Amino acid sequence: MTQLQVRAIEKARRELQRAKNELNVHRISETRYRGIPTISSIVSNDNAADATSVTLIYRGQTYQK
Repeated sequence: MTQLQVRAIEKARRELQRAKNELNVHRISETRYRGIPTISSIVSNDNAADATSVTLIYRGQTYQK
């Protein structure tokens, strides 16, 4: 196996791992409530107590939790 082939295989493995990580991040952020997709995102506020507040979207309506 040549050095060029080894580099190509290593690059392909890195790209595959990156794609797996991106998919995992998306799956963690997506939840379903009664079969309807709901994407949650963490909202950062200046107040430390409100740092855990989450903005949710349900059937097109955005709300804070």
